[in-house]
Amino acid sequence: MTAKTATLVKNLDNFRGWAALYRMEPPHDGHPYCIVSAADVPFSGPETYIFPATSAGEVADWGELEGSYKGGLDHAEALEGAGYTIG
Repeated sequence: MTAKTATLVKNLDNFRGWAALYRMEPPHDGHPYCIVSAADVPFSGPETYIFPATSAGEVADWGELEGSYKGGLDHAEALEGAGYTIG
């Protein structure tokens, strides 16, 4: 079985909390790039979501991908939930 790796491309400034663009190998649900966003949202608490992205770091679709979760602020945990390790 091939290892699934998420490689940090860059941190993103235009999000609440901490967001970063990752290159996904193999692509995650058909998406070669994903944004992982970890934010403490008023009234609902901490959440870390994975979104499909363009190579420029723009969200391609606001539908959350597998690995997204509520209750924490951890990129590695979200990516591990999708079967990827940060490399």
